[in-house]
Amino acid sequence: MYYFIPSWYGSTRPWHVDLIPWYYSHFRFEFDDTFNQIRLFHRQGIQSRLLVLAYQPHLRYFLHRHGVLETEVYSIFDDLQDFHDLHIQVLNIRDIEWDSDCQFLYSPFAIVVQKNGKKYAKVEHGVEGFISDIQYFDSNGQISQHYIMDDRGFVSSVMYFDNGQPTYQDYLDPKGIWRFREHIQEGGRVEVNPVFGYRFKQLHYADMSQLIAEYFDEYQKKNQKKQDIFIIPSHPHHDQFIFDHIPSEKFKILSLFINRNSQDSYRELSLSVDRANLVLVDREDSLQLLKELYPERSNKFHHLSPFDTRLRLGRSQTRKESVIYYQLDFNEEIDKEALTQVLQFISETKHTEVVFGAFSASQEQMEEVEALVYEIIKEKIHTDSLEKGMDYGDAENPLEENQEKELRFQFVNMNDELDLIKTLEFVRLIVDFNKQPHLYTQIAGISAGIPQINLVETVYVEHLKNGYLISDVTEFSMAAHYYIDKLKEWNQALIYSIDKIKEHTGQRFLDKLHHWIEEITDVKGL
Repeated sequence: MYYFIPSWYGSTRPWHVDLIPWYYSHFRFEFDDTFNQIRLFHRQGIQSRLLVLAYQPHLRYFLHRHGVLETEVYSIFDDLQDFHDLHIQVLNIRDIEWDSDCQFLYSPFAIVVQKNGKKYAKVEHGVEGFISDIQYFDSNGQISQHYIMDDRGFVSSVMYFDNGQPTYQDYLDPKGIWRFREHIQEGGRVEVNPVFGYRFKQLHYADMSQLIAEYFDEYQKKNQKKQDIFIIPSHPHHDQFIFDHIPSEKFKILSLFINRNSQDSYRELSLSVDRANLVLVDREDSLQLLKELYPERSNKFHHLSPFDTRLRLGRSQTRKESVIYYQLDFNEEIDKEALTQVLQFISETKHTEVVFGAFSASQEQMEEVEALVYEIIKEKIHTDSLEKGMDYGDAENPLEENQEKELRFQFVNMNDELDLIKTLEFVRLIVDFNKQPHLYTQIAGISAGIPQINLVETVYVEHLKNGYLISDVTEFSMAAHYYIDKLKEWNQALIYSIDKIKEHTGQRFLDKLHHWIEEITDVKGL
């Protein structure tokens, strides 16, 4: 059995996933290495299971959003709260008991409940439409209770407040009886309801970590087998916890993902690297850095893409316009000269457009790059040269208000991988001038058969085969014309991308993993 222990934790309370209303949060790139690895195992029919350590009452919708709902899951908190074999229901606001004098004010974001002209409660909904939580307010307008709903249609826990500050949180069973209580203002001390003391070794725990550890250990005793393999996405919160509680003889794979494990943090991974049997990294430059930092353990490190390629060719050939996708990365300073080169190319080349795309960018970041683009246009490019040609049909004298011209560029801020796939559907060329090309963009580009222009060589893009490597952004126009003007070269890139797909399929992923495991141990898992 392969066990995945995901690193899905909150920012303020580590053992709790953040429950942020969708309309408050910026776009987030939720995808990580665990999602793809689970999909690979599932498609190959390999037995695997998720071990979820964090309190995540909306877990089902979260897994569904990422296409892994069918995965076998063991949730520590489901076990702690005795959530087993539940009848799933969809709650409506009218299913909740309200006083007869309550008034309901509906908005696109939430439902506010008023009583005697004052705010009495606020009902929040998840992105998928289910009731996610309900906040109750006292006569002074301060929050007094916070009911957190399970996505299966019942109350999961209740947080109590004093003067607007959280004091403790009760975790309920399916009958609404509290099983254990977390004292938030007392360092997270946990108190067990004596009625259910028989299900716990103690009635009091120093913090939630001790309680989770108890059930984690018990689960392993009941289910462990000699050839079990644990895949651990590295996270500072849980690395040592997991290594402390998984028997030393078990095979452990540490997985590094650049969006979670920055290269600056690699020096802090010494203990985790020592205790892991195998370390997977998602980028070639990360692999090289780790080998330099830990030369005596270099045999543990292997590069393995966190994404698999699947042929889903784009439809750029169905459009007259040639759309160029430009990858933004706000972790680096925006290259004004690179933007200038691309905009000049668009202005000089008919039937071309550019999409400036970013992942999980803030509104301020998007406004910054938009302002920079318009600054470049004002300084160096005539706006007229970037206008789209308008088709007025058979109208001889189009109305003046209908003659406003659209410009041949747009900005897209994407939430997840699916947004990128949609964005690339009609794209003819991908441009990524960042110090390290965005990994998922490269993989998605190969899957869609789209040639790519980069400054940095990777295993995914080869010069004049499925892309064009340039040494300076001033060479962009030459590289772009190579694929925009010549259908032959573009088709050759498409054919080569299909060959590349074969190198990075899920089966190749598993073949490599199997080989590395067998090099270290006699474990036969795949």
